[in-house]
Amino acid sequence: MLAERIFGRRRALLLSLVLSGMFAALAHAGAPEVNLGHFNKLAMNGYDVMTYWKGGKFLENPAKYAPQYGGYCAYAASRNAVADVDPFAWRIWKDKLYLNYSPRVRRQWASDIDENIAKADGFWPKLLENE
Repeated sequence: MLAERIFGRRRALLLSLVLSGMFAALAHAGAPEVNLGHFNKLAMNGYDVMTYWKGGKFLENPAKYAPQYGGYCAYAASRNAVADVDPFAWRIWKDKLYLNYSPRVRRQWASDIDENIAKADGFWPKLLENE
């Protein structure tokens, strides 16, 4: 696993446990659901969110590193829908992590990124009620 190569086995295990706990706590607290992937039921399809960031200290502020819109596709959220994501279709914008369904969808979303984020923010988290 990439996280093990970057952080070492113990830190990668700790990171995955903390992330799992964070997502479980969010779901339990009544916050929006977290995308657990269509096929494997793993948040971020098993990818470590820290691989998207350069030099962040996760334990100091775990919420900062969580993907927006519960890990669902940012473009879909801007269209009042939910969709799974491709872990390789991502962008950090204004210090937030956004994921998309595919690289093509990411390009489409990024063509008017600020407007799409504003739309998605308006729909989120209520759009999950329709699912």
